Amino acid sequence: MPFNKKPIKAVIFDYGNTLIEFGKTQIMYCDMALANTLDRLFGKADLAKFRKIRSRNRLAPYSGNPPEYRENNMVEISTSLVRELYGVEPSPEEVAEILRTRFAIFTKVIQAPDYVFDLLKKLGREYKLGLLSNYPDGNAIRQSLANIGLDGFFRSVVVSGDIGLVKPHPVPFLTLLDQLGVKADRAVIVGDNWLADVQGGKQAGLQTIWTTQWESPEDLPRRPGDFEPDATISHLSQLEGLLL
Repeated sequence: MPFNKKPIKAVIFDYGNTLIEFGKTQIMYCDMALANTLDRLFGKADLAKFRKIRSRNRLAPYSGNPPEYRENNMVEISTSLVRELYGVEPSPEEVAEILRTRFAIFTKVIQAPDYVFDLLKKLGREYKLGLLSNYPDGNAIRQSLANIGLDGFFRSVVVSGDIGLVKPHPVPFLTLLDQLGVKADRAVIVGDNWLADVQGGKQAGLQTIWTTQWESPEDLPRRPGDFEPDATISHLSQLEGLLL
């Protein structure tokens, strides 16, 4: 069935690997900066153990049977990281330094392709635009949007770190829809994550557009009975043909 744009009043975007790339390269730079800070504060870390913990943390919100989809707490995971790597309890000042490093490197590595600006400008003339991101630090997301000049396009920005729950839990979707003043059946979400964006969006009552432009680092697999997206695109620029 062709994608139906007629009822759509709002377009909601995921952030990483949808509007901007946040894949293996960006994760590598973030991990390098964090490891360097840990080395400076506590001594040389076991890098293999460090990478294992970091990978586990990224998938933690989706663990459990059934998953609770609880977002990581930045203070808790930073404290736990030091405990596991070094067997010591970090001071509040040391945890604060780790958080400053994570904030600084995240906002530094984020870049937006040139075509995104023109696309959002065109879509903003026809639709309410929102951003719905899974990330444990909402301030980092907002600062990165401001740094690259995307913040002015969105009427609302909701980040999992602000509400304690990640997509596909319905609360992030409902929170953003309420802020936009739009019902679920009048909105579409565009995202790369099969579970968070496609399954979460469909379960919340939205139409979904799955973008495969970049590889999702969480790599959450399809399961029997999963919803199919209402449309699939291989590049974000193809949204113009679907929605305008």
